[in-house]
Amino acid sequence: METINGSLLQRNISKVFPSKIAAQSVELLFLFLIGMLAITLHAKLRIPMHLPGKQGLIFMLFIILARSSSSYSFAASLTCLGASSLLFLNIFGFDDPFMPLVYIFIGIVMDLLFGFASKLPAKALIIGLASGLSWMAIPLFRILISNLTGFPYLSLAGGLAFPLFTHFTFGFLGGYIGFNLVRIFNKNTK
Repeated sequence: METINGSLLQRNISKVFPSKIAAQSVELLFLFLIGMLAITLHAKLRIPMHLPGKQGLIFMLFIILARSSSSYSFAASLTCLGASSLLFLNIFGFDDPFMPLVYIFIGIVMDLLFGFASKLPAKALIIGLASGLSWMAIPLFRILISNLTGFPYLSLAGGLAFPLFTHFTFGFLGGYIGFNLVRIFNKNTK
């Protein structure tokens, strides 16, 4: 619709949604759903390779895609909250009762590290490092839980060094790839 002077009405030239609140609500819902998708893929792609943390490649890729493309500084936390919501329901049969808390913790750590990492040069590498450190929080959190509660984790039976290394490596790769995908997409859309 045009006004009398021929200019377009604001609600017609605004993006897809007529109000800022609607656009923000859709973005928040999108972040939550990305987390649900990431944990669903994590559950459905469980392949017994005896490499702790291998799911970090896919999971952290989705978390970084969400965090890098969002305007919210808490985007990773909200995305991980979406993943944790399905873990609380235990529809995938994971046997770790602390897993929802671990994933919320990953989101919080990622948001904190992303805030620092995005201000530094060599962003893709730094975001990859932040992603690896966030995913590496899983074995650290598990050793803490195991020491406090006695809950057994088979991935820690052989020690902590190998799970720390594999979690960091897969988390790094997922974050690095995810950040570069967002960068390529942004470059191609300009």
